[in-house]
Amino acid sequence: MKLPRVGQRVRHKGSGAVWKVIEEMEIWVQNHAGSASGPAGFMPSSPPIYRFSLYNRRMESDSYYLGLALAQAREGATAGEVPVGAVLVDEAGEVMARAFNRPIGLNDPTAHAEILILREGARLRGNYRLPGVSLYVTMEPCIMCLGAMLHARVRRLVFGAPDPKGGACVSLYRLPEDTRLNHCLEVTGGVREAECRELVRQFFQARR
Repeated sequence: MKLPRVGQRVRHKGSGAVWKVIEEMEIWVQNHAGSASGPAGFMPSSPPIYRFSLYNRRMESDSYYLGLALAQAREGATAGEVPVGAVLVDEAGEVMARAFNRPIGLNDPTAHAEILILREGARLRGNYRLPGVSLYVTMEPCIMCLGAMLHARVRRLVFGAPDPKGGACVSLYRLPEDTRLNHCLEVTGGVREAECRELVRQFFQARR
């Protein structure tokens, strides 16, 4: 019998659900034969016991792409910009564009990370509409950036930490839920939230 490995995904034959092996546990059982291979009177079970979790491809992907956005945010902090990073991902999961906040470096009040990657995505597609793409950003977008996503017809937004001073998704405003708008944007927040929040906290603490 071929045994699974930690990290491997396994499909259940009955339900079709995909599970991910997250731990291999060696269970000791009573050994009446008196083997000396383990604790007195016990031996390891064969085969070993595995602990599984239901595999969620979207959650794993969200964490990965937010990690890329965090890398951009760290670059921004090094450049003296408020550390917000973003990546734009197409329908096939390929990264189309990545950027960090650059309003200071570009002397441009609109040069937020989200705006920069939307511009690059539109340039690559030769179209100001970007249906089907997903945008990942470390901080909840402001009104300007959220408005640009709606105009571009972005399919999905994933952000890290909420922005209580300017967030347009859940903090100050809830624009994606406004049914008067002519585009519906799917939003997921709180992905790698602690890392995103800590990066901003450290940045401003160093400047006090």
